[in-house]
Amino acid sequence: MDIDLGTLRSRWNEVLDLLESNDRIAWLVFFDARLASFENNVLTLDFSDARKFASSHEYQAVRPKHKESLASAIKKVFSLEVVIEEFMEGEEASYFILCDGRDVLAIGTAQDHKRVGEGDTGPNTGGMGAYSPAPVLTDEIAEQAMREIIKPTMAEMARRGTPYQGVLYAGLMIKDGKARLVEYNARFGDPECQVLMMRLGAQALDLLLACAEERLSEVQVNWAADHALTVVMAAKGYPGAYKKGTVISGVNALPDSSSATCFHAGTAQIGADVTAQGGRVLNVTARAASLREARAMAYDMVDQIDWPEGFCRRDIGWRAL
Repeated sequence: MDIDLGTLRSRWNEVLDLLESNDRIAWLVFFDARLASFENNVLTLDFSDARKFASSHEYQAVRPKHKESLASAIKKVFSLEVVIEEFMEGEEASYFILCDGRDVLAIGTAQDHKRVGEGDTGPNTGGMGAYSPAPVLTDEIAEQAMREIIKPTMAEMARRGTPYQGVLYAGLMIKDGKARLVEYNARFGDPECQVLMMRLGAQALDLLLACAEERLSEVQVNWAADHALTVVMAAKGYPGAYKKGTVISGVNALPDSSSATCFHAGTAQIGADVTAQGGRVLNVTARAASLREARAMAYDMVDQIDWPEGFCRRDIGWRAL
């Protein structure tokens, strides 16, 4: 049976009626929830309109028992297995931490642009640009995230006998001055890594070595008062179908220094030509005293590249400017 969001909405009252008869507390939890999206059998619920309940009860909409009751009711009505997620509102930012199994060390914040179109519109991509630091992730919010999210996670992993050692990328949703965890990744983000490396410079090697040798308690990050921004150049058609093998001119003439460089993400040298071999192909990156200056430098470099079959967003950093 093919189910879409419209079908779910048209028969949602049947689900609620069944839920009320089987688990009234779960019914109270989900009664005011809005069906936000349904993709790949993942149902996302928005609780932003459920203030009358959330303000007077200490409940969590993601409590497993409640979700199980709702999933069971949906299965009976639609003969469909679903995963239920809470819709999280706010502004996303990335927090990067090194973990050596015992200690943790924050090494930077960043914010990327996942949508393909300007103004953060269109389909999702692997990232069309990023900048660091992320103003939305203030020192106070970073401390809250470290205290309430990162450190408890690392402590629990160590307690279970599986201490984590390496790079931790915490994707956070920030609203009303507080961070909530969206996801963890055991890697640097892309294109966030590019702006972090521009700001960290050579000390990145020392920090990673200290992480590997379980010496994070002995080191610290030395930040300059700078900003970095990267613009992704992608093949036309991305994130859909795109053509490979097109020639990119002007790349080799770009500056390559501690304040400006072009990272190759999907290129190949064929004879004397630099050619595109992927969807996201180049990361044009600059570092400066201000984000506005870094952005101007990055786009100046973009404009020196001759690649008719490529494109980029022209508004990277707009949230912070």
